[in-house]
Amino acid sequence: MKRIMMSVAALCLLAACSHGSDREKQISDIETQEANISAMDVNTQDEDLQALIADYTRFVSDFSDDSLAPVYLQRAADLSLALDNTDRALSLLDSVVTLYPGYEDIGGCYFLKGYVFEVAERYEEAREAYTYFVDNYPSHPLADDTRKTIQYIGMSPEEMLEAILGTSE
Repeated sequence: MKRIMMSVAALCLLAACSHGSDREKQISDIETQEANISAMDVNTQDEDLQALIADYTRFVSDFSDDSLAPVYLQRAADLSLALDNTDRALSLLDSVVTLYPGYEDIGGCYFLKGYVFEVAERYEEAREAYTYFVDNYPSHPLADDTRKTIQYIGMSPEEMLEAILGTSE
């Protein structure tokens, strides 16, 4: 009986260690990819960004309770936006705000949602997201600028200038 208990304990320890080493390997792989992409800068290929997004989401799937999970989802959303995949970016940001409401940069995620809507030319949704952001995160470093620019969402540069200067033809 004692041998069985020792064997079970050893198997549990082995499983925990391999799970931990898998986490460390995934983090190491992600950090290597991030460094490579950063070094490539403007020459980064879409495939490299797609691979990093896949690794971010794989990590979240494998380690959803890890403190890095919302960080990686937010980074995946940023990269999705860089690839002009606004629907994917919004989906990833929705996952962050739904699954990780206590995430330290949750305000930044709400701001980014507004920005993604704006890029997608979904101006009313952008205005709503930005308004939610400034109402709920008034001390966020981006709140003041966002508050000032909400009224200009969807305007051409000429329309903005006209609204700022109060001129019209």
